[in-house]
Amino acid sequence: MTHIEKILIKGFKSFAKPIELDLSNGFNCFIGPNGAGKTNILESLIFVLGKSSSKQMRAEKASNLIFNGGKQGSPLRAAEVAIYFSNKEKEFPMASDTVKISRIVKQSGNSSYLLNDEKRTRQQAVELLAKAKIDPDGFNIVLQGDITLFAEMKSEERRILIEDISGISIYEDKKHKALLELEKVTQKLNEASLILKEREIHLRELKKERDQALKFKDLETKIKESKATHLHLQIKDKEFKKDEVESKIKKHQEQLNEISKKIKKSKNLLEQKKSDLENTNKEIEEKGEVEQVELQKNIESLREILIKESTRFETVNNEISLPLFPLSSLADISIRYSPLSWGDGKSVSYNPANGLNIIG
Repeated sequence: MTHIEKILIKGFKSFAKPIELDLSNGFNCFIGPNGAGKTNILESLIFVLGKSSSKQMRAEKASNLIFNGGKQGSPLRAAEVAIYFSNKEKEFPMASDTVKISRIVKQSGNSSYLLNDEKRTRQQAVELLAKAKIDPDGFNIVLQGDITLFAEMKSEERRILIEDISGISIYEDKKHKALLELEKVTQKLNEASLILKEREIHLRELKKERDQALKFKDLETKIKESKATHLHLQIKDKEFKKDEVESKIKKHQEQLNEISKKIKKSKNLLEQKKSDLENTNKEIEEKGEVEQVELQKNIESLREILIKESTRFETVNNEISLPLFPLSSLADISIRYSPLSWGDGKSVSYNPANGLNIIG
């Protein structure tokens, strides 16, 4: 079992100057007149052990635990109490043989704890003391009036007190704190579940958007590929049509060249014919009006002969009742007349099939 080796008090209540109290591993007693500070030593002990209630240390608030200067001195800014425990039996889970616990309170009422001069929280200090079965709110320390209070309290309250003394209340406190933590965790889990559901809904929406985006990207790629294929086919078709048109153009150009040659040849021939016609016209004009009049007379004479012979031919046909030859053979009968000459060596002949012919 651990024991207190010494206590250091500075600025706590009536102790303006630092004092050091060495304690042995046996029975220790503090004696003195009223007002000497015997109770303040006991209260400093429960203070450093982590007592949370200032009223149990006969103070309205934590700042009242600091030395106020008295009648002649000046008030201090802070109060400090340090307690040294023996750890030779290793009841504290620490390697050192001595465990120092310090508590400092300032004028603001805030307290700070030190374990072997290293800053810790009150909870850490209380948990370390609990491992050595020391409880600041327990009955390791019996204050003034505690015996009377124990005798007068109800049985239920006394049971709770006995549980505190036996150390059961520590586990009840831990259980209560654990239940509170569990409730907080459960609440946080419920909140997390709601958030998770919202995130799942949002995630599903994002997945839909992602799938749509991937589908759009895939379709866009296919469209680009289709456009490229379509353009390639169009280019090939246009190139084929271009080659076909160029071939037609070449063919038509060749035809055009041939036609141009023919036109040129025809133009040359036409020019030649025009020239011949002009020459013929000139010859006709040179012959004069005399030959034309004579030629006209010959033509009129021939016409008269033609009329007479036609009349005669019709008469002969009418007179023949039984023709000796088929009428179709009459077309082969040629009636020729002595050539009529009008000075240029030309003559006239006539047959029923071909009519009047000018020979020469």
